[in-house]
Amino acid sequence: MTPEQKESIANIVSLFDKAEDKVKEVEFLAQEISIPSINELRYVGYHLARSFCEEDKDKLDTQIDKATRHCKRAIYDAHEIGIIFMLEQIKIFKERYLPHSDIVLKSIPSYTEDLVSVDKAAGFIAEIKGEHRKNRDVYYEECAPFYLTLKETLHKFNIAEALIKQSIIKKSEEDRVETRRFVISSLLTFLAIVVAIILAIVVA
Repeated sequence: MTPEQKESIANIVSLFDKAEDKVKEVEFLAQEISIPSINELRYVGYHLARSFCEEDKDKLDTQIDKATRHCKRAIYDAHEIGIIFMLEQIKIFKERYLPHSDIVLKSIPSYTEDLVSVDKAAGFIAEIKGEHRKNRDVYYEECAPFYLTLKETLHKFNIAEALIKQSIIKKSEEDRVETRRFVISSLLTFLAIVVAIILAIVVA
């Protein structure tokens, strides 16, 4: 085994550790095990085992390359599950507070920009799933920024939600008070008109 091949295997170990950590993180986040990632990591072990049995340099390089690609796919798949989960949670948030968008904007000033970033992440995942599924290992690094952006956005929304709920309750109470005042004012005006009519009749 050449020094370059040893370095490549060390890189595989590093990628494997990164994939394993990401799988655990996503499992905690989404309460879902990334089966595709686990399968990819199984293939990594298979190709590494094959590589140690290869004496031909080119065949060894092939096994190393396959193991590397499976590691990258495992990282991508874990990110993808996390991204899809967070997109769904953000969609639920968006639909839940759609009637109160003015309150949401006051609580989260960056809300519009956040939703633009969310749409970009959704577009990225849809494109990979639709056109680049078989070579998704190429995109394993590109998906990380989308994952982190969604993670920060969802965290922001979750923190703001309590304030948004309080603001909605407060606004509802203010609306009730205003409605009560309007009803009372209208009633008094109506009574005043009735009294005025009666007095006009009596005087006449």
